[in-house]
Formats: sequence, C-alpha cells, structure tokens
Amino acid sequence: MSNPNVVCFGEILWDNLKEGRRLGGAPLNVCYHLNKLGINSTIVTQIGSDLAGKDILIELKKLGVNNRFCAIHQSKSTSTVEVVISEQQEISYDIVEDVAWDYVESSQQIEGLVADSSALVFGSLITRNEVSRRTLFQLIKKSRFRVFDVNLRHPFYSKELICSLLEEANLLKLNEDEMKIISGWLAAPNGGITDQFRYIQTCFPSIKEIILTRGGEGAVYFSSTEQVKVKAHPVKIKDTVGSGDAFLAGFLAYKMKDKPIQTALQQASILSSFVASQRGACPIYEPNDLHEI
Repeated sequence: MSNPNVVCFGEILWDNLKEGRRLGGAPLNVCYHLNKLGINSTIVTQIGSDLAGKDILIELKKLGVNNRFCAIHQSKSTSTVEVVISEQQEISYDIVEDVAWDYVESSQQIEGLVADSSALVFGSLITRNEVSRRTLFQLIKKSRFRVFDVNLRHPFYSKELICSLLEEANLLKLNEDEMKIISGWLAAPNGGITDQFRYIQTCFPSIKEIILTRGGEGAVYFSSTEQVKVKAHPVKIKDTVGSGDAFLAGFLAYKMKDKPIQTALQQASILSSFVASQRGACPIYEPNDLHEI
C-alpha cells in the first residue's frame, strides 16, 4: 500500500495509575504506535479547556502526535480514568462520564480527512454518548476500510450497539472475553475458534478479517483465505495497559507495508510485549528498540 495513512477516532484521557497519571485512550494509543512505526496517523478527539487538557496538548507534542483534530470543548472537562491493576495483572477501569470526548462533532474537514485515509480505527467506548456516536457513524460512511477494536468497557455497551458496529466493520479485533460475549449474543454453535470466526462472518458479511488476542497464549488471525497463529513474546511484565492497542497498531502497520500476515502478527506480538514490559500505554521508544527485547 503506497503512502498509507490512518484516522483514529475516539477517546483521549489521563489514566490515573498508582505511580502517577499517563496519557491514554485506545484510539490515541493506536495512533501513537502507528506513527512510531512509520504510518502517518491522526487522532480525532476532544479535550476540555482545563489544565488537564492543556497538559494533554503538551504530552501529544512530546509524543509526536498531530493535535490538529484534537478539539477543545469550552464547558466539558478533560477525561480521566482510575486504573486498578491486580497482582494477577487484571485491569479494571472507572471511566468518568460526561467529558469532552463524549461530544465530538463532525465537520467537513474531519469527513474529508477520513475519506482520504487508508483506514478508520474506532472502538465501542466512544459511542456511549449520542453526540460522538452520531459522529462515528457519519465518519464510517466516508471510510474505505473500517477497523473495529471492540474494547468493551462495562457498563458502556449493549448487544444492539455492538452489533450495529459489527455490521460496519471490515477488520475486527477482540480478546477472548469479548469473543465469548459476542458469540453468546449471536447464539453461535458450539465448536472451535474457527467455527466461531466463520459464524461471525456469516452474521456480518462486511467483516473480512478477524484478530483474536489471547494474552499469554498469543493471537489468531482469520480470513476467508487463511488462518495464522502467533505465540506471545515472553517478557517481564510491568503493566498490560495499552498492550492490546499496541498489538493492533503493530499488525496494521506491517499489513499496510504489504508484509505477509505472519510477519504482521509477529511484529504485533513483539510490540505488544514491549509495551507490557514498560509503564503506561505510550512509552518512548524507537523501532530499533523492539529488536532488543
């Protein structure tokens, strides 16, 4: 793919961790890693006019992320999330509602950006408010390739909402828990992973590719023409915040560089493991650093 570029639409926020706050939000994490891997990527989101929002703009500059489409809401606050990580590395989130990114409005400039891009990346959390949800579906209509990272966050989803997004997706990325939930909603027949993949594609014909991340067990890619597995890359874990976002970014980056699916999955696994070995979802690194883990 010549000169690929990606638009990541959705939440941007401060993750409040035990050791301090770190910039986060799945779309921002994907955007950051795509840029680090040489794929031009833009975040479309919204922050508040408060100090936390100003700090985000400073952090985006440090990370090399274009803030042109990071709008500023004059009355809604910048998003924060309380992140709790258990000893077993299980993560729980307390995501504050009624914040700036709940109210992202579309524009001709944003729609033009999406229409000219190679892909639109989005998750389900951005749809919890009607304003941003409406904007997402407007942008989906303009996109030539739609990447849905399910990213379920209780209580901000429903069967009807997720299915409406599945109907629009071309590439679906989900984890094992999300696979179980969606398969249950669809009353998928008992069988192996391959049978479940095929059933999802039968229910949602627009989905041409599926990536299932399996934590320490690696990941599986499925399409109508191939199924590829990759093992997890062993590292000493510091926290797993954003590691799934890094996996998606790594896969997309190498896929857009026209690398084989096996290579894209392997590079995605390396990047995901690297992020899990660092603190926060957007550690500072150079691509060559990934060869050293």
